Amino acid sequence: MRASQLATEYNCPVQVTLEVIGGKWKCVILWWLRRDAKRFGELRLLIPGITQKVLTQQLRELERDGLIRRETYRETPPRVEYSLTPYGETIRPITELMCDWGKSHKSEYEFGYLRLKGLRILVVAAEAEVRVKRSSTVSEACPEDIGNRLRIVLEERNVHVIAVVSVRAALEVLLQQPPQALVVDIGALGEDSYALIRQLRNLSVEQGGQIPALALTNNDLERSRVIKEGFQVHLAKPFDPVELVAILASLTSYSQ
Repeated sequence: MRASQLATEYNCPVQVTLEVIGGKWKCVILWWLRRDAKRFGELRLLIPGITQKVLTQQLRELERDGLIRRETYRETPPRVEYSLTPYGETIRPITELMCDWGKSHKSEYEFGYLRLKGLRILVVAAEAEVRVKRSSTVSEACPEDIGNRLRIVLEERNVHVIAVVSVRAALEVLLQQPPQALVVDIGALGEDSYALIRQLRNLSVEQGGQIPALALTNNDLERSRVIKEGFQVHLAKPFDPVELVAILASLTSYSQ
């Protein structure tokens, strides 16, 4: 339900828009929710700098204004997710344009990459299964080896990407020299994905530190399970590389 009309006099329609999505965080929240649902904990990780109190307040205001919905699932432990409403979907073109304009305005700025320099990132994926966008200007997603894709995007910025296609190979890497982050394509590996994250959890306990893990998901069923199994964040496919870089930058900044 949309917010009731306020007894406010507006001089132009832009004031109405700013009243609903203005401020430091609301557009960022809407941008992360533009393609699929996220849990509260995921949003905390994805938006460095926001406090739990402020995020709670912003989510309540967006829900009050009819842009997002809060859905609670009867699971153990309970799962609560936030997503755009049909009315909120009308804001999506604005957030997409803001993203594109930001990249153009700061074309020389390497969003998120600065925090990834020198890190080791392990990617576990099957070549034929993964789909990413070649660039933010291409609307059609295309099949591509995510390991090679990340090498192209990241290694030129001094990020070390280790790409493997099996859980066994991933475990060997984890035991030999643990990376700073893990990316797993859930659809390509199936149940093996969850065996891997359990092994990673055990390894993190043994070594006294947590290796952040990102799950690439294909559907709602995978999304509902990955966080419960131990992944910190999920990213729906197909995705823009800038999203993946932003998530990795946020995850590794929290773990350092």
